[in-house]
Amino acid sequence: MTIEAHQDLQAYFHGRLGQALKRRALCIAAHTEFYLVQLLNRALGAAAVEAISRPFVQRLADGVEIEDAGKRLRHFREMGDDALYICGFFSDHLRGRGISKQYVVTMGGSAYREASGLARWSAESQFSETFLELASRFDTFATVLDDVREETSMRTPQDIIRLYDRWRQTGSPVLAERLRDQGVFPQLPDDDDETVH
Repeated sequence: MTIEAHQDLQAYFHGRLGQALKRRALCIAAHTEFYLVQLLNRALGAAAVEAISRPFVQRLADGVEIEDAGKRLRHFREMGDDALYICGFFSDHLRGRGISKQYVVTMGGSAYREASGLARWSAESQFSETFLELASRFDTFATVLDDVREETSMRTPQDIIRLYDRWRQTGSPVLAERLRDQGVFPQLPDDDDETVH
């Protein structure tokens, strides 16, 4: 196992994000790419997972009740960021808690949509289009962050088994490619053969 030291985490995450976007042939606005790099650089980690202890639907309802527009914008932006980070980096945690990824995608997209509308009329108007793009392509960006997580995580046998299990459930060609990179060559079974390799 090789441990790499990086002086500039922002440049590191920018490179990893750029590779994930290229691998998926995705074109996104420069301001959205910058926002995603900042999100990765803040390393929400434990704070984002702790945020899931409060249901997103309740957080959405709480945000509507906030009277101060600046505080409401911050609330929805943080909720969207938490949801996106959790979908990208902790999807196994969601499954383990019985929380549907689609639920988090819907709630996170709604939060970013609210943030976009609020930003349009605020001092943060430059983020309005960013939040709108994050809302409309939330699931895609969660998948991209999952790619970044896969590229940055240390490989253990358990990681590879989890990746293989996800591939078996989804049949995803991207997951198959990740497995091949680790020396595992998945094959779909023939109709008369139940074995999967």
